[in-house]
Amino acid sequence: MKLKKIFLLCTMYFVFIQFVSAQEKQSFLYIKGDNNISAISMSTGTSKCSVVEYPEFLVLIDIPHIPTQKKEENSISAADDKSNPLITFIDSIYLNKPIKYILNTHSHSHSLSTVTPFLEKGAQLVTAKEYIEIYNKRGLFGEKTSEGYSESIIQISSDTTLLAETNKPIEVLHLKKSDYKSIPTKVFLFFNFPKQKLLATSCMVYLTDLNEKYGYKGLVYSDRLIDANKIIADKNLTVENTLQLHRFKVENGIKKPAIYPISHFKNVLKHSWHRRGLSEHFQNMSQEKLTTKKDSLLNFLVENNIYHIILNHAVYELIGKKEYPKAVAMAQILVEYEPGNLDLIDSLGETYYNNGQMDMAKHYNKVLKKSKRDTEGLGLEIWETNQKKRLKNVS
Repeated sequence: MKLKKIFLLCTMYFVFIQFVSAQEKQSFLYIKGDNNISAISMSTGTSKCSVVEYPEFLVLIDIPHIPTQKKEENSISAADDKSNPLITFIDSIYLNKPIKYILNTHSHSHSLSTVTPFLEKGAQLVTAKEYIEIYNKRGLFGEKTSEGYSESIIQISSDTTLLAETNKPIEVLHLKKSDYKSIPTKVFLFFNFPKQKLLATSCMVYLTDLNEKYGYKGLVYSDRLIDANKIIADKNLTVENTLQLHRFKVENGIKKPAIYPISHFKNVLKHSWHRRGLSEHFQNMSQEKLTTKKDSLLNFLVENNIYHIILNHAVYELIGKKEYPKAVAMAQILVEYEPGNLDLIDSLGETYYNNGQMDMAKHYNKVLKKSKRDTEGLGLEIWETNQKKRLKNVS
């Protein structure tokens, strides 16, 4: 009997170990691409880094936050815990090929929040000089700070070229917000691979696949894409493809790194909706269409995954124009589009308030106040203040 219990316990332990190992192996996804350019992401899809493979080494672009089960007690252990599983996974895919560079596009954590274990293994961080103070304050380099890793950090303060002596150089473009207003940080780095004719743009370019039903009319772009296009022209770059930070591309049902041809990039600019243009399009719709075609408009938003902020902007533009019934109709669509979104419920309440439908406004004010979320900045008092400000500005 005792032997059976021991055997049973051993079996359970073995199954548990296999389960844990499988969980660890499945925590990352390897997304193979063309031309030796691939991506590695968390299985949740929330974090991603791109990998460019050279004959003798690897180059990584962006290493965002990698969550672990351990509690982050300090920046040093947190950095170690978060990076080592990724390093192990990369080593298993690329058979321990050394990592030469980590290319850091900007200072947001979805671009870089983990680096020290890579530096300890001999990689060099390529980052803007302006980011170093930010990263030291964030504790990204642990107790050593950036000074302790000075030989492993290449600080960029102007356009330069890495591997200039080889046939596969990497052009580093140091971009300033003073020149390109839509850049999300004070400075931003693009990495151009002229041999591969690939421009790594991180979150400055956000492209998606065409919707079969709506084509390019189902896509929306922002000022960032306009600025990225200007950068390509200003720097006289020969680019065939752009590589972005977010999402993946799907070809024949197969997930690929988010590499889109420049022809798609240009067609989006030419044929798709600019965010402001789509907002104006909805603003210019008649009251009748917003009411009678509500279902088809809602389907359009859902099928194309339109960011709600674009339409919420339209709501407040209509309020500013005193087109209150249209603002109510637009806000009603938005609340159906994202049920439970308190910001959109707040917008709907404010449209009712401005349209003189006080019973409805008070109802939605109660809905907001009953929410467990902090609703400071939302509700009836704010709507009243906003209305007074608008009337004052008009007078």
